Formats: sequence, structure tokens, C-alpha cells
Amino acid sequence: MTHANHQILEHPRMLFFLGFIAYAIGIGSSNLDPNLWLSMAAVLPLVILLLGWWKKYYIILLMILLSIFWWHLWSREYANRELSNNELITITNGFSGSYRVSGKINRILYKNDFNTTYRLNIANIANKSTGKYIQISDPKIHISVDIPNNLTINIWDMIEYNWKINPLITFPLQWFSGYAWYNRIYGKSTVPTFKKIHTELPNTLEKMRDWSKSTIFKGFPEDISGVILGMTIGNIDLLSSDIKKSFTQAGITHILVVSWSNIAFVIIIITNLLKYLPITRIMQTSIIIVFVIPYGTLVWWDMPVIRAVMMWLITYMAIEWWKKASSISILILVGFIILLYSPLTLVYDAGFGLSFMGTIGILLLYSPIEKLLSKINTPKFIKEIIWVSISASIWSLVAIIYYFWNISVFAIFANILICWLLWWILFSSIIYLIFSLIGWWLVYLWWWIVYLPTVYIVEIGNFFGKWYMYTIDEKYTSFVSLFLLWLMISILFYSQKNRLLESE
Repeated sequence: MTHANHQILEHPRMLFFLGFIAYAIGIGSSNLDPNLWLSMAAVLPLVILLLGWWKKYYIILLMILLSIFWWHLWSREYANRELSNNELITITNGFSGSYRVSGKINRILYKNDFNTTYRLNIANIANKSTGKYIQISDPKIHISVDIPNNLTINIWDMIEYNWKINPLITFPLQWFSGYAWYNRIYGKSTVPTFKKIHTELPNTLEKMRDWSKSTIFKGFPEDISGVILGMTIGNIDLLSSDIKKSFTQAGITHILVVSWSNIAFVIIIITNLLKYLPITRIMQTSIIIVFVIPYGTLVWWDMPVIRAVMMWLITYMAIEWWKKASSISILILVGFIILLYSPLTLVYDAGFGLSFMGTIGILLLYSPIEKLLSKINTPKFIKEIIWVSISASIWSLVAIIYYFWNISVFAIFANILICWLLWWILFSSIIYLIFSLIGWWLVYLWWWIVYLPTVYIVEIGNFFGKWYMYTIDEKYTSFVSLFLLWLMISILFYSQKNRLLESE
């Protein structure tokens, strides 16, 4: 092997990029639609040609080995879920009859105007007619339970109820069925009444979350409170179904998900405050971590939050300690680690897919769109708004088509009109909460600064939410999303060709 070949293998980006391609091939050759594997295998030679790797046979061998590795991880994770689903089917005699179910509430899945859907980790099941308890061998069997909003229940409460368990998983996995499969939810129940076996007292972070919700809710109208809380801590409990529908139709639902921008903002603010203090670099880094980790816990550790926290902490430490960081490589590395931890994430977690693709788009398309817009005589901040919206929207298109089968026609325009306010609302909301601890006269003066921008965003969502959303026929969805995916991957590889083939 030549010295040049050693340079390629020693470059860390090589492993990250090849790992993602191998992951795609690996999951495609498992028990998904075989057309996925065929489509990916057909385009692989194109990628090889684009990078000029046709003489570097060891790279092909490395990709094959990585593909087998990913296939093993995927198949094992998928098989574990099949065993859990089959065990629940066996216990409930094919979801027939009523059972006494006890378990622990561990997550809110969805909330509408009448019910809240929770995820329940089953502890015990008893046949209602015989009263005999059935032992559950798998501790990761969950079901979803719909509980009326007028009943009080908290996360980590242990409850017991008598009701039928209905099937939730349908094959092939689509829409909510795929989401449930990823979150280990295999059945569902409607629970009009229940008995609390044990009530878990909220911890400090949950108390902070509840205090933030109540403070914002007391100060603003309900829909405005819901938008503010969604943008700051990712909590959309107060949002009405009409607002959710309008934001979805307008293509701006992503602003209600805590992601990379929120974490970046927290790090930037703390860093700017700490630079005025006479502390060491180790102490500064420690303080950043101490603040960011609780914030991630406060907003809940969903995959986009995990990805954002990991990415920005690694980026911060790379810039602070090594004065050099490649955002693309860091993003791919974080994605690689997350896929090792949860191999099904990229396929079934829509939030992660949207966040990941949007971030790649911003990082990749920054320079070309900036050069294009440089010829337009407009203020710099307006140009930045436009390129961020266009970049994120273009790359997110793959995830939107794959997960939701539809496209919001005017989403890019709605995002251009609102994205410049997102960081300001996050900042002003934090100041509002701080002022509420000091004195209500400060809150009154600051109220308008938070309220007016949020009303503007709600009006933009309502306006564009009335426009047409194009739905792609189910039989063409796989083809369109796979074509766009491979087009994006080819662009990604080609744009990073020099960085992949040359050591820095």
C-alpha cells in the first residue's frame, strides 16, 4: 500500500463518510424493502467514480466490511423489537380480552385538546377474568395510553387500570407505526380512569420546567405561550391543534423542536459572559458542560437534542483547545456515534432526520449561496436569513418526503420571514423568566418585546398554513426520496472530495 493510501486511511473524515454510506447499504440489505438495497447498490459506482476511487480497491473492501457491521447492528435491534411485539401478542392472546395493566409513565407522546397520549412501560399484566398475573420477561415493552386532560398525572407515576390493549404496529412500518416501533411501543389503550400506585415527586429540573411553563402561561395568551415554550424548551403541551396544523402546513414546525440552534445559542451566551472572568480554560470548559447538560435534560433527551449537545460541545472544545474544527466532520462523527447507540434512528426518527439534514444543508451550501447573494445589494443580515432558510430547506426536503410524503409549497418563504426572530425570542424569553424573579414591573416592560415577535410568527404560520401542501403518491415516495437522498450524498461526497483525499 502506497504512502498516499495511508494518508487516505489516516484521515478521520474518511471513516465517517464511508461509515454513513456503509450504514445505508447495511440497513438496505436487512429486512427492509429490498428495493432500498438495490437502489443504493446501483448508485455506489457513481460515488466511486466521482471520487476517483476505482483503483483504490481497499476502500471498496472497507465499505463492504462496514456494511456487514451495520447490517448486524440493524438486524439485532430490529429482531429485539420483533421479540417484544410477539411477546405482547402472546400475553394478550392476540390483543383479545381485557386486562389489568400496571406500569410506569415515562414520556408524553402527543397532546390534543381532549386527551394526552403517554408512553407506559408495562410492569405487570393480569387477565381480568382470572386475576392471574402474567410474567413479562422483556423490561422494554411499552404501550401508548390515551388519558383525558382533566385527570392529573405526572411523568414517572406508577398507575394501574383495567382496559383492553389494542394492536398498534402494522407492517410495513409507515407513519406513526414506524415511530412507535422505534420507541418500543407495541400496543395502545384508552384509559378513562386509573388508580395511582405510586406518585413520583418531581425532581429539580422538572420543577424548573413546570415553573417555566406556569410563568409563561400566566403572562401570555395560551397559543402565544405554547409557541414560546416550544421554541425555548421544546414543550408544545399548550399549543392548540389548529396552531399545530397551521405550522405543519406552513412548513415551520421545526421551530418548536429544540435543536442545534438552541444549544449553540446557550454556548455562545455563556462563553461571552465567561470571557470577562479570570478563570482557566479547563474551568471555562467545565462550566460550559455543567450548563449545557442540564439544559438538555430540561428540554428532554430526544435524539435531535442529543445530537445537538454532542455536536456543539465537541465543536466548542475543538475550537477552544485545538483552534480548528470541521463542522461537517463533527456532525458526521456525532451521527456515527448516535447510530452505534441506536441503529434505527436514521430510518424512524423524523426529528433527528430533519435536524441532521437541515444542519448538513446549512454547512454545505453556505459558501455557494453566499457568493450568489453577494451580488445582491441588501443588508448582510437579510442575506444570512435567506441562505440559512434556503440551505436548510433544500436538504430537509429529503427527510420531509421520506417521513411525511408531502411538501409545503411555500415553506421556504415562511422560513425566510421568521428565522431571523428565532434566536431573539429564545433570548428575550430567558430574560423574561429572569425578570419574573426580580420584579413584575420589569416583566411588564419586557412583555411586549417577547409578545410582538411571537404574534408575528403565529400570523405567518396562520397565513401560509392556508396554502396548498402537495402530497406525493405512496407508490412514488420511496423512489423520489431515494433519488434525492443519493443525489444529496453524491453532492456531499463530491464537495468534500479534496478534504477526504488530502490530509490536513
